[in-house]
Amino acid sequence: MHKELTLKQKPTPMSHATDSLPSVLGDWTHGLLIMLALCFTVGIAHGQEPAYPLQPPDRSSPRATLKTFLDSGDALGAFLAREYLPDPTRAKFQRLVTLGAVPLECLDLREMPLASRLKASRAAAVALYETLSRIPLPAVEDIPDAEQMNRLTGANANRWVIPHTEIALVRVQNGPRGDEFLFSPETVARAVDFYARIRGLAYTRSVPLENVHDLLVNGGGWLIPHTWIKAWPAWSRSPLAGQSAWKWIALALILAVFVVLLRWVYHLSRSVSSEHPFLQALAQSTLPGFLLIAAPAIAYLALVQINLIGSVAIAVELVTTAILFLAGAWIAWRIAPVVAEAIIASPKIPLESIDAHLIRISARLLGIVGGAWLLVVGADWLGVPVYGIIAGFGVGGLAFALAAKPSLENLIGGLNLFADKPMKVGDVCKYGTEVGTIEAIGIRSTRIRGKDRTLTTIPNAMLATIPVVNFTQRDQILIQSVIGVRYETRPEQLRYLLVKIREMLLGHPRIQPDSVQARFIGFGASSLDIEIFASVLTQYSAEFSGIREDVLLRIMDIVEDSGTGFAFPSQTLYFARDGGVDTHRTESAEAQVRQWRDAGRLPFPNFSPEQMAQLRGTVLYPPPGSPEASTTGQESAHL
Repeated sequence: MHKELTLKQKPTPMSHATDSLPSVLGDWTHGLLIMLALCFTVGIAHGQEPAYPLQPPDRSSPRATLKTFLDSGDALGAFLAREYLPDPTRAKFQRLVTLGAVPLECLDLREMPLASRLKASRAAAVALYETLSRIPLPAVEDIPDAEQMNRLTGANANRWVIPHTEIALVRVQNGPRGDEFLFSPETVARAVDFYARIRGLAYTRSVPLENVHDLLVNGGGWLIPHTWIKAWPAWSRSPLAGQSAWKWIALALILAVFVVLLRWVYHLSRSVSSEHPFLQALAQSTLPGFLLIAAPAIAYLALVQINLIGSVAIAVELVTTAILFLAGAWIAWRIAPVVAEAIIASPKIPLESIDAHLIRISARLLGIVGGAWLLVVGADWLGVPVYGIIAGFGVGGLAFALAAKPSLENLIGGLNLFADKPMKVGDVCKYGTEVGTIEAIGIRSTRIRGKDRTLTTIPNAMLATIPVVNFTQRDQILIQSVIGVRYETRPEQLRYLLVKIREMLLGHPRIQPDSVQARFIGFGASSLDIEIFASVLTQYSAEFSGIREDVLLRIMDIVEDSGTGFAFPSQTLYFARDGGVDTHRTESAEAQVRQWRDAGRLPFPNFSPEQMAQLRGTVLYPPPGSPEASTTGQESAHL
């Protein structure tokens, strides 16, 4: 290996390498392509193992970086010609990966998007290596070392330009590679242009292999040996838009297979019906899953095996990277329902319960966060200044927040509904002045089926601000009514009426005894008013309606038995003598009340505990004659 970087010697390529050059074209191009596996692997070889294999390459000065770059390029070419090409093995392939990473570490790639860095950086390294091997370079002693650079001041202390060129090495100011001298981002960006301007010049230094760029145009990877390429017609090796014609054909075949598989996977993702939520969610994840696998596979075949170069290779890198991250975000969105439905499939969680909806929403939110994070990372890889855009939201954040206010309110309202659990799917609720059955609780809105079977969708933000009465969660339903009897009713007759109503309510088996109230509450405009409270032991509206009906009919019987009648707000003009109230029944009721008073058993203001215990269960319910009446219960009550 030469110790000077001068133009005083004529090129003396290795004879065995040039002799074998036509037969190993495909393998050589593969040797260059294997550098895209690693960007930051350290190592130098000069045809033999270094004395200190873990010692990092020296890039402390322009002299050290230039020497490291050319020596590592020569070492890679020598290893290819002497060891890998004659007898390629997997172990030697891995060695090439290590050797190929060293020249890349001499380039400042910070301004190059990550998505296109693999191909673009390798193309720049090859072009720069070819350029430096064909132009006059100063002698080693004329290239500044670290001590000489440290003695300089100002801009000269951090930058050195190869004389009579625009190729510059600059000192990295900060970061993990601070104080290293690397080929500047401008030099890296223009490396291919530099090579295009000097490609017709002769080599000024000895190199293991010549015309590396031309070899890349025709060669493929290790799956496409050079012997195959030589056997194809000559037109297949003709350059077309910077690529050999056979590479365009191979790329078209790969894309055709991809389109066929994509259509098949698309139809598969739509083949499962909504009757199986878990299987449907799993099927909908197949399309992004396929893209997640297909994108890197296409990139590997196109960039490594077909060995596309130049702008086409960079475009393939960008497109496959974009598809990869979009598919990742998509599958993060789609896999959330799969996980949610897998959890809900447990027998302990009903499909339409509020817990099931909470699991679905939580999984979906996690999917959104994961997908958004992948999109941000992917945009950064593609070179989009996404972090600057996010920072810019600080300026436009107010407008964005105002625009997103309804959505955020609905989201927070939905989370409050799930957290407080005031209702669940299937509950009958009163919202505002309407009553309906809850059918679904979503992130943005809640759907309620009304009694007339109309479906109402209410935003969660609105639902969180109005009173919601849940009828389903009550354990008792209250009967509350005010009845008015005629003013002709005598006090003792009214007492009799109150007692009999209380006895009936206390004796009813479906009435909660502690809730029973039957009180004379005042004098109405045309009636003596009695207020009745009683809680029915049921939570079902239909059953409550039947029990309430039975109670009200019994009250009508009691009013009739007491000898009075219901009052009504009207004026009556009598043209005949009014019979008035029933005198016989009135006297009977008054006699009963005198008997209670004389015996000390007058139930005012309340029944005694003994009286309440005796009355419990004495009323037959369902009433006699009803199909639901229990013969045994009726006989027991009579006994």
